[in-house]
Amino acid sequence: MNRNSTLKAFFVGEDAEAFAEAADALAGAGHKVERIASPLKALTAHTRSPADLMVISVGRLDDQMLEVFEAAREVAPDCLMLGAVGPATRRRAAPVLGLGADAIVGTPVDPDELRALIARHGRAGARTPEASVEEKFRWLGDFAAGVAHHINNPLTTVVGYLQLLRSEEELPEDAGEVLSTMLTECDRIADTVRYLLLLSGRANVRPEAVDVNQVIGSAIEASSADDDDEAPEVEIEQSLQPDLPAILAEEEALKRACENLIANARQAMSEGGTLEITTAGDNGRVFIRFADTGDGIDPDRMARIFEPFYTTQDDGPAMGLGLATAYGIVKGFGGTIQAQSQPGQGSTFTIEFPAHS
Repeated sequence: MNRNSTLKAFFVGEDAEAFAEAADALAGAGHKVERIASPLKALTAHTRSPADLMVISVGRLDDQMLEVFEAAREVAPDCLMLGAVGPATRRRAAPVLGLGADAIVGTPVDPDELRALIARHGRAGARTPEASVEEKFRWLGDFAAGVAHHINNPLTTVVGYLQLLRSEEELPEDAGEVLSTMLTECDRIADTVRYLLLLSGRANVRPEAVDVNQVIGSAIEASSADDDDEAPEVEIEQSLQPDLPAILAEEEALKRACENLIANARQAMSEGGTLEITTAGDNGRVFIRFADTGDGIDPDRMARIFEPFYTTQDDGPAMGLGLATAYGIVKGFGGTIQAQSQPGQGSTFTIEFPAHS
């Protein structure tokens, strides 16, 4: 079925007005449209006869709603799934992306926006892994832009008071070091918001010629400083090409991407192991490879590893932003990042940039 074929679309939610115009537009174009009030009833109908398109109201983001998204994706992996949210819910809707929704749309749903989403996918549900990731980054860029000032304004106040405290002459022993650490972490928060804006084109980027080998060394040093004494031992081996061409990026941003990939490798090596970091230049391209001897990634999870808020960890505090942030940084500076993995055979992440002449 291509985008001009008849689609089966479910509009799910109690607020009929939120979907009315978009649903009528699809029905008027000859598509089969069903309005279903209950998410559970929609899931039952979807199980019996899968829809090509599901637009689900996320007015109440609870465990049941999240389970509906996850189960609907399992029933029909090719279904185009959209979360429809109002202004009050938009900032809390991010977890829906991690459970399989392809994008977030506002309510009332705009018929033109819906048609554009269907067209971008070629057909409802015909999504490549790359298209899914890019779609979610577009939404994440909008989300980050919307909340950036809500984060940065109070953060600026916190930083100001921390700096004032640090300037005091009579501080308790070790207080200066603690305050410096807090300021560094505040910087990381601000940087994270900016990095998430890269793909949306809204970040204030300052690309310059960057020495990749130097960045690798800094990233390893920073990740080593964060080592948990009780964590399994991970040996990091380096094979860095001398006289490697520079690339055009931001040094701190690239460092963050490398730190995230190192952290990801450490988490994958639950019983310890080796991470080999290699750099090479060839035919005007610069390559950075991170190869670990960890647990590997199941094939059914590989397509989603760069999605924001998706994590392969079944437990623990992971938010699913480490690889997504690395992806956003690399793509934001014109590079590519790819992953190869097999369960039990480790994983290799390869970053490629054009060399800067």
